[in-house]
Amino acid sequence: MENKIKVRRKTLFIWIAAVVAILILYYMNRDLFDISFLKEYVSDHKLQVVGLYLIILTFIGLTFIPSTPFAVAGVLLFPPLEAYIINIIGIITSSVIVYYFTQYLRLDAWIEMKYPKQIEKIKKALHKKELPIIAGWSFFPVVPTDLIIYVSSTLNIRFWKCVVGVIIGEGTLNAFYIFSIDFFI
Repeated sequence: MENKIKVRRKTLFIWIAAVVAILILYYMNRDLFDISFLKEYVSDHKLQVVGLYLIILTFIGLTFIPSTPFAVAGVLLFPPLEAYIINIIGIITSSVIVYYFTQYLRLDAWIEMKYPKQIEKIKKALHKKELPIIAGWSFFPVVPTDLIIYVSSTLNIRFWKCVVGVIIGEGTLNAFYIFSIDFFI
């Protein structure tokens, strides 16, 4: 257990160091980050890019891959408000997929087998305060939001309550990412 904590700390440190290094490099040499060609492609093929972006955001929930890199990519591809709206739509569609299809695809058995202690803790917490737990969990960037949606589904927590919690948490977090990144770019 202590080894896992050390690995997580090192991973967090590496992640923070990488972000800081990229920001420093960006401020020192902005030409390395010229993405005007990409913005031109997006403007010429807006519908296809938005569609592909939404498909990726929708199905990424089944992989437990964090959506943070996609929020950052959205800022690079779209104007900030548009990126935010598209990300929220992607979060909602991903929530639908995870909520309704994890049990259907038998991912529930795999998740419960792989993380039995964590799932049990989440279930106990959710029985007390559903909406605040879902919103708080969704806001915390280190834990997968898809996991709380999955557990909510298995506990038969109403879908609307799950989505409202996710929109509160992820919506706040994405607003922070998107609008602060846009401010620095």
